Amino acid sequence: MSHFRFCPRCGNELGPAGNDSGAKCDNCGKTWYHNAAPTAGCVIVRDNKALITKRARDPEKGRFDIPGGFLDADEDPVTGVKREVKEELGMSIEVSFDDLVQAVPHKYGDDGDWTLAIGFVARDASGDPVPADDVEDVLWVSLDGLDGVDFAWEHDRDLVRKALS
Repeated sequence: MSHFRFCPRCGNELGPAGNDSGAKCDNCGKTWYHNAAPTAGCVIVRDNKALITKRARDPEKGRFDIPGGFLDADEDPVTGVKREVKEELGMSIEVSFDDLVQAVPHKYGDDGDWTLAIGFVARDASGDPVPADDVEDVLWVSLDGLDGVDFAWEHDRDLVRKALS
């Protein structure tokens, strides 16, 4: 749950934390989280194509990124990316810290909160992707089709390019 009782932005009293452990301000709409903001995502490659996901929620709803999400406060990035891929796609992946390809600081959302996006390339993935949780749809993309994709964040395009090169 959030450490805040009142919204740091507008001073409004915050309600209870939601399912995502954030407390949302009913006045200004900002959600305040208990944890820092590291994320972990991965590229799953099959038959020279990478699996990317279409975002079902804001920020950047309808644009593409890679499977992954925010880490829990006490979760390491490998455990977190495995959990996120399972939640979002119903797939199990093999990944370790040796598969870490990039770590990129960037601003997340309209209000510009900073996060650190930790990117892996999965060595193996079992099952077929079934969109769930934060995912509206999935797309398998090849290296030559990468530039035509509307990515939410350029560092995800860069990670996919590295994984397919």
